[in-house]
Amino acid sequence: MMIPFSPFPFKMLDRFSNAFLGIGARLKKAFPYLELDLEQAEIDIDAKKYIAITVFLSLFYFVFCSVFFSIVLSKFVKDYLLLGFTLGVVFSFMVFMQISLYPKIIVKKKVRDLEKNLIFALRTMLVQIKSGVSLFDSMKVVSRGNYGTVSSEFCRGIEEIETGTLQEDALEKLAADNPSPYFRKALWQIVNGMKAGADVSTVLTESVNSIVREQKVAIASFGAKLRLLSLGYMLVGVIVPALGLTFLIVLGTFPQIKITESFFWILLGGTALMEFMYLGIIKSNRPNLLG
Repeated sequence: MMIPFSPFPFKMLDRFSNAFLGIGARLKKAFPYLELDLEQAEIDIDAKKYIAITVFLSLFYFVFCSVFFSIVLSKFVKDYLLLGFTLGVVFSFMVFMQISLYPKIIVKKKVRDLEKNLIFALRTMLVQIKSGVSLFDSMKVVSRGNYGTVSSEFCRGIEEIETGTLQEDALEKLAADNPSPYFRKALWQIVNGMKAGADVSTVLTESVNSIVREQKVAIASFGAKLRLLSLGYMLVGVIVPALGLTFLIVLGTFPQIKITESFFWILLGGTALMEFMYLGIIKSNRPNLLG
């Protein structure tokens, strides 16, 4: 079991966190969707236990960072205990937020990988069915193909069917457990078509066309956002550094103000950091259906 920022094996972590199960039960109300996120991220831990682990690791990093920073800063500053304590609080809070959001991050990555391959997988199924292959065999083709998370999801569905579950029930369960709305919609359309006795190829064709239309809308929306984002990037990457450099040069002409080389390095580092963050914002706004 993978828990971020954990320096302990999971068995040891599981044992240490038992003391915080009461806190986990009380804090569970603050994370109403954690149980669902853990299930969709395929992390086999209940929400109360996961929060207990999160609290334990946060406390561990608080103690460790407070002691570590206090020892390091004792050689440089007078109030090293207060500063070390503050840095410990900040670092432990960051660890708490990162671990608590980890299932949601995993789910988002899963959805992104699934939706970028969904159209190609459904088209493969459509071609197979139109050539006379059954729906079950077309699902097998997709599960063995290189369609990322889509292949993994269909593998789960095939395992359910091969163990005796009805095809419609297996697809309904697969849709209910999946975090992607497009994947759920496609599977529910297939299930409803099968129950109504409709031609599966016709249902799949409509599903593919519907997702393609959604893709076009997403492209148009993303294009409109890019216009605004590009203006912001010009502001962050060009205007702010140029004005900042000019401002430092003007300040350097005053004899009372000393502008050292470190100011320019700080400006360069700040600009690089802002551009890196801005690229992350652009990437996060990119629709999943674009691949």
